[in-house]
Amino acid sequence: MASTSSVKLIVYALDVLCTLLALVLISFGIYVAVSYNLNEIGQLTAYGYVGLGAAALLVVLWGYLSAWRENVCCTVTFIIFLCLVIIAQFAVVYLLITQEKTVASNLANALEATWEEELNSPGAMSLYQNWFQCCGRGSPQDYIVNERLPPETCFRNHDKSKPENLIHTGCRVEFENYWQHLTKIFNILALVLIGFELLLSVISCRLCNSIRNDARRSYF
Repeated sequence: MASTSSVKLIVYALDVLCTLLALVLISFGIYVAVSYNLNEIGQLTAYGYVGLGAAALLVVLWGYLSAWRENVCCTVTFIIFLCLVIIAQFAVVYLLITQEKTVASNLANALEATWEEELNSPGAMSLYQNWFQCCGRGSPQDYIVNERLPPETCFRNHDKSKPENLIHTGCRVEFENYWQHLTKIFNILALVLIGFELLLSVISCRLCNSIRNDARRSYF
């Protein structure tokens, strides 16, 4: 049978892992919220990732203090709140996964403002066009209907001398695919976090029993 100190070490290790994953999710959510001009659904998505991480961070801190104090009451309360947090997190992650395409589409709406800026100030789309090897909002035709020729960034290697170098893929599609791939990665990280939290709740139950047994033995 593992000693209380051994179980505490496992709890501390899981606390560290959960903390790191929580900080990653919080950082991603903050990055999305402050770096792009988002609509309401995009903002909710960003805040969702921040909420997932923040909830984990708070409850894990409580768990660390409970283990450090070796207090049965605090540990039991921690386990209860951890289970409630896990349920809430799973609900959020479920929505993020099932609405993955909708989320990606709304996050990609940030490109619309850049396209409007491109029409007024040529060159605004250069970042996206170089990054994703794309052209225009939906296709090079977007430039033509606005009485402009596609810029150099719409051509492979910026070589406008050959018509076949023109890139026909629009940036909106590529940007949506980018967000879909990125959110899929962070949804997996969120599920991994929930998995570690479930394991933490089980080990914390074991710790609680171990602390109680130590207290009983101290009476004899």
